Amino acid sequence: MAALRWAGFAVMAAYSGFVGLILLGYTVVDVGGWRAVGLIAAIGLPIALLCLLAWWRPGAAVPVLAVACLAPVAFGVLELLDWQRWSSWEDQHGPVSLVLLLLVGVALAVLGLNRPREAGVMLLAIVLVPLLLETIGAGSEWGRPLSIAVVFVPVLASGVLFLLAARQDVGRRPVPRGGRLAH
Repeated sequence: MAALRWAGFAVMAAYSGFVGLILLGYTVVDVGGWRAVGLIAAIGLPIALLCLLAWWRPGAAVPVLAVACLAPVAFGVLELLDWQRWSSWEDQHGPVSLVLLLLVGVALAVLGLNRPREAGVMLLAIVLVPLLLETIGAGSEWGRPLSIAVVFVPVLASGVLFLLAARQDVGRRPVPRGGRLAH
């Protein structure tokens, strides 16, 4: 059903917009100047390109976004291997895990309008897999990653909404290959 797709998209869009504005503000204030412009462009341009790909060519976007999902997972692996080091590094340099999640998550929300199952699975994966790896890596301090993970609840909610939309779509009209559904 289109309502669940749009609900999943709206949750992720609102979350991304709010968090994106906070990150943008901190980047401008803390980094400043042309370096801030460069950092913003280094994240904004890939997000825009991935969103365009997800909208215009959802069939081609699925494997591209699946590979892009490896970025937050890779950071989770680093935290699994040396949680103290990478947690301290992230405290000093900014919320890299959050930026990586937004980099992929925004485009996954766009993909979810046409391919809700794939988008839902990948949204859940980019939150749950790194969180599990980080929690294991934290050892006795496992509560810290879990408490910070509350920030990612809207992403999980968006993923669940997309999966519910895909479940409702079973038995309904098929999605054209590589194309978008009529809205």
